[in-house]
Amino acid sequence: MTNKHGRYWALAAASVAVVVFGSAQSTGALWRDDEVVGGGTINSGTLDIKVGPNGAEVNDYVLAALGSANLGPNGFSQAPLSIRNSGNVPFNFRLQGTTSTGTVPLVLTATTVAAETNCPVTGTPTGPTTLLYSGSAAGAQAPTAPAARLLAAGAREVWCFRLAVDGNPPQSASSTVTFSFRADQT
Repeated sequence: MTNKHGRYWALAAASVAVVVFGSAQSTGALWRDDEVVGGGTINSGTLDIKVGPNGAEVNDYVLAALGSANLGPNGFSQAPLSIRNSGNVPFNFRLQGTTSTGTVPLVLTATTVAAETNCPVTGTPTGPTTLLYSGSAAGAQAPTAPAARLLAAGAREVWCFRLAVDGNPPQSASSTVTFSFRADQT
């Protein structure tokens, strides 16, 4: 009887060894791919988008003029923002998105204008304008992806932002809107 149990243990140990070695060998994979590419030109440059007042654009800018401590029903706040390509290669750019925090529902209107003076604090934008966006301030994109606006190296464009509230905004409430831009080399 001892001999019989010894064979069972030997068979069980051999089965476990086969399972362990068999599973360890099935995890490897090799990948290889070759492709011939024809000659071409590789250009490099500096891609740099800046925002802020004309001549003083920076990477991060607080648009303090776009706000009001006492915005009443059907009120709005409006301010210009200069967007400049301070790099040496042209790029496509857009308002990638906005985040809105707080309890005041805001409507955003974004329009291009010829200069900061064409985006008055009160009234509508003046001179030649192009409407880029009108809708909820939360999640805005202008133009809508994948579309973009071309900006040559050293050039700038002025956007007029307007944030408006409806006829019945919540009292003693506030909201903050953050604008994020994206630039891609052309």
